[in-house]
Amino acid sequence: MEFSKIKFGVNAVVSGQKSATVNALPQLIANSTLGKFSITSPVSKALGIAVGENIMFLNNLQGVEDAISDRNEALVNWAAENGVDFDSEEGHAAILKAFGQWYLAKGQKMYDSKGNAIMKPEKYTTKDKEKFIAENGAKIAEANREALLARLGVEDATLEELIASITVDDVQVPEYHASTGAKTATTSIATGVGCALNFTDTSIWNSLKGDIAEDDRAKVNRVFDVNLEEAENIEYHNGYETISIKVLPITFKSDETPKTVGK
Repeated sequence: MEFSKIKFGVNAVVSGQKSATVNALPQLIANSTLGKFSITSPVSKALGIAVGENIMFLNNLQGVEDAISDRNEALVNWAAENGVDFDSEEGHAAILKAFGQWYLAKGQKMYDSKGNAIMKPEKYTTKDKEKFIAENGAKIAEANREALLARLGVEDATLEELIASITVDDVQVPEYHASTGAKTATTSIATGVGCALNFTDTSIWNSLKGDIAEDDRAKVNRVFDVNLEEAENIEYHNGYETISIKVLPITFKSDETPKTVGK
């Protein structure tokens, strides 16, 4: 008996891709470099984050702090059962450590209260603008000939003179639809969803290493397990409307000494 073959989508495999990356555990690493984070490929795949898209952190810390202020009965009982002084700063810190939870989610597009996309300019340096003028000066001059002639105060300026009169302030920086969180990148040539990614968030890097002396935070890689099987869908307001987003809780695993290159 012959069975008809079931066909699945075919995807390119990156040549030379490390097996450690392919078989990686779902983890978040707060690297030894100030502000730098890395996520393994199972995490980006679970959240649907492609290279260049944003990732964001969420937590429940404000909710826990509000419960402490309200003397939530469950927290008061927990403190009593665990020998914690509920009314002390140390007790509050213990409760936050026990009940606080951090999450990862895909960065969300931002809108104003009327539903208009919030736009942000690309990061263009003066050198970037100068390069743009050097490569596109003739097109800019032709498109803005009358304005440039008026600027020069002459009627028969040459193309070279028109180009020379263009300044970096004339370059309009492209805009993009802003998203929450930090933009991701990869050291691989791979693109799309399911790559190991890195990104930078100095404030949260310091928060997640807050129990380490400030001078020692750059001496360790703090590793967190990302709990894929405990994924939740929560309500999130993007500035215009409330939407449902997927979040993944993270759990501290270990602090590890960075490996020295070449050893």
